[in-house]
Amino acid sequence: MQTKTYKTRISILIMCILVIIPAICLVPLSQAPTPAQITVVSFVLLTIAIIIASIFSIKYVIDNDTLRIYTFFWMHTDIKIESIKKMEPSRCLLSSPAGSLKRLAIHYNKYDVVYISPRNQEDFINEINKRRESKE
Repeated sequence: MQTKTYKTRISILIMCILVIIPAICLVPLSQAPTPAQITVVSFVLLTIAIIIASIFSIKYVIDNDTLRIYTFFWMHTDIKIESIKKMEPSRCLLSSPAGSLKRLAIHYNKYDVVYISPRNQEDFINEINKRRESKE
């Protein structure tokens, strides 16, 4: 079977919380900054850049019998498709490899769960189910 890649859905709300709020905190530091304030501003801007890069790098790759969840460019988690017990919509606020609060809870192995947010959840679920059925 061919490899299918799904990008994460990106929520305006999450981007606001993670980017705009820290940026607003920089406004008072913009008038006659001291060297210490310049250091703080640089650190906050670097942090915002890393947050944006990490959100836009999230993707979900279905490759043969494995779901591979990529986060922050090089890190990934592998889940055997046959180990997936169920998938259900979720709005869980736990930290997860998802750029949106419209999430999909994937229960796998005995007690494991991961929350993801593929842009096209229906197509993603259909593809996982199709591959699970082909293994039976």
